[in-house]
Amino acid sequence: MNEVKLMKNPKNRKKILLLVLTIILGLGISLAAVYFIFYQKDSRTNRLSSGLITIDFEESETVFLSSNVPVLDEVGLETTPYEFTVTNTSKVPVNLNIKINKKNATNIPLSAVRYGLYIDNELVSKDYIHEEDNSNVITIYTHENLAANATLNCKIYFWVDYYYDVPGKVFEGSIVVEAESGDVIIQSNKIIGEISKSNEPILDTNIKFYEISSATNGQGLYLRSGTENDTYPIYYYRGNIDNNNVYFAESCWKIVRTTSTGGTKLIYNGAATDVDGEKQCLETTGTGTQLSVGTKAFNSSYESPAYVGYSLPATSSRYAYSTQSLSSTIYYGSSVDQATYKLVDPVLELNDTHHYSYNSSDIDATGIAGDTGNVRYYYYKDSAGTTGYFVKFDKTKDISTILDEMLTANNSKDNPSVIQGVINDWWGTGGENSLHSKYGEYLEDTEWCNDRSIASLGGWATDGTLYSSSLEDYYLIFNERVRYDQIIFESNANNIKNTNTPILTCSNPNDRLSVANGNLTYPIGLLTFDEVAMAGARWYHENSNFYLYTNQYYWLLSPSSFSHIDAHEGFVYTNGGLSYSTVFLNTVGVRPALSLKLGTQILRGDGSKTKPYIITE
Repeated sequence: MNEVKLMKNPKNRKKILLLVLTIILGLGISLAAVYFIFYQKDSRTNRLSSGLITIDFEESETVFLSSNVPVLDEVGLETTPYEFTVTNTSKVPVNLNIKINKKNATNIPLSAVRYGLYIDNELVSKDYIHEEDNSNVITIYTHENLAANATLNCKIYFWVDYYYDVPGKVFEGSIVVEAESGDVIIQSNKIIGEISKSNEPILDTNIKFYEISSATNGQGLYLRSGTENDTYPIYYYRGNIDNNNVYFAESCWKIVRTTSTGGTKLIYNGAATDVDGEKQCLETTGTGTQLSVGTKAFNSSYESPAYVGYSLPATSSRYAYSTQSLSSTIYYGSSVDQATYKLVDPVLELNDTHHYSYNSSDIDATGIAGDTGNVRYYYYKDSAGTTGYFVKFDKTKDISTILDEMLTANNSKDNPSVIQGVINDWWGTGGENSLHSKYGEYLEDTEWCNDRSIASLGGWATDGTLYSSSLEDYYLIFNERVRYDQIIFESNANNIKNTNTPILTCSNPNDRLSVANGNLTYPIGLLTFDEVAMAGARWYHENSNFYLYTNQYYWLLSPSSFSHIDAHEGFVYTNGGLSYSTVFLNTVGVRPALSLKLGTQILRGDGSKTKPYIITE
């Protein structure tokens, strides 16, 4: 029989809590911290996982005694018990504290409640529930040195002591299991009844994502509408909050949201400051919130739509543009006949329906001898009508095939963008001393959405406008979702704008970047337009009052458009608004993002700048 111990509340111990299903709640100016723990039901039992221990228990209500007839111990031990199992899922022995969390202190007094605890069918403790410093959580039993992978089968009986008269009164409480390892302690969960979710996150159905965050348009922790019934709902921060600071992998980070696989996504926020031996995350604005590598281009070239990719297709599938002086003697066709390779419906003027050419005055031309890229497809001509911009490819292909090769077909980790290479070098360089070697085990291989789906082809359509003073007419525009609002793209009927539906998924599987999918070396990426809009940004509008504002430019993962000469990628502007620029711009900062696995433990901290959540020392 194990020794029974009545413990006072532990002092001077580091607390481990969980970063599991969601993030820490902050509302208003006073930011209260509430931890949520993953709760899953099957047909028979509830399972709760704390990182150190896992608990399975029969479905039941909270421990509840109402107007019970006082009985002798031998009768109480024949009532219906609360049954559960506890398994040590860590790699080291742990001590277990089993506690009672009382809920109604003014009804049946604790001194009138008896309990009997069986472990593996052996009675190990039978006593009253004693008061402990007027605490609401009372330790009833400690089991020392539960070995790794070992399981305890527990049953607890409750009854009103025979010598007390408590008519019409109730006792309500719940059972808490706490695991200790060395000098750390983890309160696992309440294993009877539903998990408490006081100050539960707000469903975001009333937020206007095309407007900036504010006290009346979202501030605090939110639950993404449409995911509330998912196994792992999406929780995210919005607005001016400051209790989402994390210290991990020798750097500071901000919690952004949870993922559909239960992870927690973070964005880099600079180096930590050591204050009396503790890490603090004090950076809020300036270049200190970015990687110290300096500002970087997104890609080394801009001359193809392919360069909006975080991972790129092969060089042969990028199709950089060229220019050509237009001539009244050159024939242009509406397509190329794939049986004869002749131009279809040839005319002597490049126009909105005749984009194909062999650059030949021969109406029967089928390709210039020796030219392996013998079809020219024009997608733009200048306002004077004297210069055409085109891509060149084999006569067995057409423009839809070329766009597929550039934007839909497989991209590869072997062809990283410049910005991905910078992040890979920062995370992976150094062999056994690299950040990846030391901290890679904490990351989940979540999918990063480099969404290259097209909203409008512009001049790239076979009936597209080759030139217009309205940019949206000839630009190739990628799906903007909540991104654009009342700017140069507002008249484009194909653009999804002013919506209330940020999208966190990718329609094209090849835009879903991950190590498992073969298009990332490390499970690290950048945030998207949609994620920053959820956090509080708006297209081209200042917002210096939300947690992703840094007064700096920094790159995002979302393609924006391809003009007639260059590819554009999204970024956060210095004023906190969403914007875009050529991928070749060298004055943009780098803020990597990563996702911590479900079950990652927090060693200590409250999420503030001076006490960030410590994940790794």
